[in-house]
Amino acid sequence: MTRPLIVDQVSRMLAGEAGLLLPRDRGGLVRTFGPAEFDPADTGRRAPALVLFTSGSTGAPKGVGLSLEALTASATETERLLVGPGRWHLCLPSNHIAGLQVVFRALLAGAAPSVARPGPFDAGRFAADLTALQGRAGEEPVYTSLVPTQLVRVLALPEAAAAAARCAAVLLGGAAVSPRLLERAAEAGIPIVRTYGMSETAGGCVYDGVPFPEVRVDLDTQGRVLLAGPVLADGYLEVAESQDGREAPEGGESPEQAEALERAEAPSALRLTAVPNGPVPAAGGAEGIRAGADTTGGEGIGSESQEAEAERLAAEALRPGFWGEGPARFLVTSDLGRWVPAAEASHGAAEASPGAARRLEILGRADDIIVTGGENVSPHEVEAHLLRVAEPLGYREVLVSSVPDEEWGRVLVALLVPADAAERHPSSAGGGTGTSADPLLHRIQAGLRARGLSAAMLPRAAHTVSALPVRGIGKPDRRAAQTLAAELQGR
Repeated sequence: MTRPLIVDQVSRMLAGEAGLLLPRDRGGLVRTFGPAEFDPADTGRRAPALVLFTSGSTGAPKGVGLSLEALTASATETERLLVGPGRWHLCLPSNHIAGLQVVFRALLAGAAPSVARPGPFDAGRFAADLTALQGRAGEEPVYTSLVPTQLVRVLALPEAAAAAARCAAVLLGGAAVSPRLLERAAEAGIPIVRTYGMSETAGGCVYDGVPFPEVRVDLDTQGRVLLAGPVLADGYLEVAESQDGREAPEGGESPEQAEALERAEAPSALRLTAVPNGPVPAAGGAEGIRAGADTTGGEGIGSESQEAEAERLAAEALRPGFWGEGPARFLVTSDLGRWVPAAEASHGAAEASPGAARRLEILGRADDIIVTGGENVSPHEVEAHLLRVAEPLGYREVLVSSVPDEEWGRVLVALLVPADAAERHPSSAGGGTGTSADPLLHRIQAGLRARGLSAAMLPRAAHTVSALPVRGIGKPDRRAAQTLAAELQGR
């Protein structure tokens, strides 16, 4: 099997030979750049090692500049929290940080990853690839990384579930994870490690609800997650690029493409310009976050002065993004979170912090909140309960959206994928042809009431669809879901 070009490109980046610009989508071209193509714009930053784009779930995708130090800090901490360096299998798109980190971790551990062939995720091929890697690895631990939609498909195929169960750990992130899906994985013996992170943090920085030791986590008075630490990106960049890149498609290239690219002579134009981070607020706003002692020990940022500082930050309505430059910088995310009592550690992860008293639970994005009847409803919270109700009724995936309503302002609409739905590529939009089914809706509402949900949290319509609309790495496309819900409701 030909060594994928992305592995060679990441090898060059790891050696400091060239920076990498990942494409906006999986069909694009990976570009290389050097210091001459980077304009620090008076920020004092060095040229990044990696530039990639955010998912664009809350607006236009933004360029994120990551240093080699941030990437390495993330990779080495992952090794420490699992069972050490090992072999990796890549089945995520490498234009996203989760996929790129699989390649980076593998090379840092000394062996190229096995890479799934380009195309839709196939559970049968996943089983064959993973089994082959496990045979070559011998006594070395084997890891892979999945998104929830892929795990659903793995669990549907016994040989794929068995191969995943033989891994030392399976990282799971990229989208909200339902408790029932985790239960099913545990029943299959798959050692799941839930991850929380993003492009701006070089990938996951909170594993099974516990932050990396050097990562500081705080919640402002709005419940937004604030992050600081060595895994943080330097900041955002403006990316001006021509369309005649010389690098091969990140998913692999044909011999003809490789030959054509080798013959290319004219260099492509590329300009990366640092976007200054917001100024650190008065009264040491960044220090208030960076002083957040022992988050893994359960204390977090909890002193009276720190709580006052968090309130002040919220009062200043810091927008999501980076604040401060250099070591003082911190990130205000759009994610809502809360601290919950510590549960048992995932059996896939080493016990990194036995004294941890609490863990971080992500409730969803602040801009996903649905206001219905004057009540703020998190669709993620409803989905967690809805899947438990829907699975016994023959449904494997659910998504909660909303449509306008004269009385309530907006009402919730449930989109459900049957367990026997045809396999679909994770990035394809779901096509809904179902109609609201009253018996199904009544059973769903009754089940949710029994679980203690309020009237505002009950869907007012339920539709069966062939697949849920998702974007990028497999995150729910809530904008597309809202459009689909409106179409199905005839609005």
